[in-house]
Amino acid sequence: MRKLISFLFFAFTISVSYGQELSIDSCQSMARRNHPLLRQAGIIDRISELRQQNIETLNLPQFDLSVRASWQSDVTKMVLNIPGIAGPQPLSKDQYKAYIDIRQKLYDGGVAKKREELEEADRLVSRQQIETDLYKIKETVNTLYFNALIIQENLRIVELKKETLNERIKIVGSAVTNGVSLPNDLDQLRAEKLLTDQQETELKSTRSTTLALLEILTGATITEQTTFSKPTLSNIDLNFEIARPEITLFTLQQSKLDKSEAVLANSRKPFIFAFGQVGYGRPGFNMLDNNFADYYMVGAGLSWNIWDWHKSRNERATIKLQKDLIETNLNNFSRSVKMSLSQEEKNSQKLKSLISTDEQLVTIKDQISKRSAIALENGTITSADYLRDLNSSLQAKANLETRKVQLIQSSVNYSTIKGGIEN
Repeated sequence: MRKLISFLFFAFTISVSYGQELSIDSCQSMARRNHPLLRQAGIIDRISELRQQNIETLNLPQFDLSVRASWQSDVTKMVLNIPGIAGPQPLSKDQYKAYIDIRQKLYDGGVAKKREELEEADRLVSRQQIETDLYKIKETVNTLYFNALIIQENLRIVELKKETLNERIKIVGSAVTNGVSLPNDLDQLRAEKLLTDQQETELKSTRSTTLALLEILTGATITEQTTFSKPTLSNIDLNFEIARPEITLFTLQQSKLDKSEAVLANSRKPFIFAFGQVGYGRPGFNMLDNNFADYYMVGAGLSWNIWDWHKSRNERATIKLQKDLIETNLNNFSRSVKMSLSQEEKNSQKLKSLISTDEQLVTIKDQISKRSAIALENGTITSADYLRDLNSSLQAKANLETRKVQLIQSSVNYSTIKGGIEN
């Protein structure tokens, strides 16, 4: 039983690897998951978390340890000219201090809170930049996928041509044997068969290169047996809002500048803090005592930079110019997207018109090819005439199938240019 299960699992694996069918959505999803940039999101979050922790430490007491040893050329002296009363002992010229300064922020004007908000805004911008870079891979996947799909359709038509030629070679070969047709007619069919084999080889080589690139992007195992499903043709929605990740990135960049402006405004407010000092040395706070002593001091203070030589004003002006720059980039990007959408819309209309004509051409040329096949069997035309009509018929079919795929690609490209929900 265990061997049977193992065999079934092996058979299933082989069928998935060598007989799989891929869709455009699955390729897009795999390409996104396989992209190295996606792994940067976790790193960015961790960096932001560490920075937030550093900002939070600004609300905690700050401790500074200092140790000093010095020798002075002179010290404070007190001379008393009172008979019978000795003056205080002179201080030593070698002095020593070891103390800890303690500083606790009581009010900072909300700077720490605004810095936390600025750090979060920076994290969102960095993550959205990754989304923007990841989105660009969609266009590459679209190109490779539809190239593979077009090659798949062309190979199908080439295979149909080979089957048709093999059938005609048998019929004409029999006619040549019976003396009804000339050997040249058979040779021309055989030569066309060799040319078709070459065409098939070139298509397979191009497909191999395309599949190799798609395999690198998606990280999936893609073989010659892999087939590509044709997406459903969707109508172009001209009223659909642009939802590109770049738009979100511009918005987040504007928000980050707003947070920077808030930090700048709050930094101009006064700071209130408590402080203390605990130490041991010679002398202590009593400068008349020449012995080692411990000491301490506590208090509160206010710090306010009332004049910064227009530094804040210049920084606000810089932020305003940066906002203008982002607004300009946003408008330019929206303009480029609208131009691309207009081009894709016109391309879609052109393809629809060509497909309508192609369908008529396929019907007419297919009838001509069938009549030529009958005429060839009856010996009323040469194989060269038949091959001309056959190639013309098959080329019309190839044009039709290619344009059908291109029309679907145009609608997919239109959706990609506009943007939408990520896989």
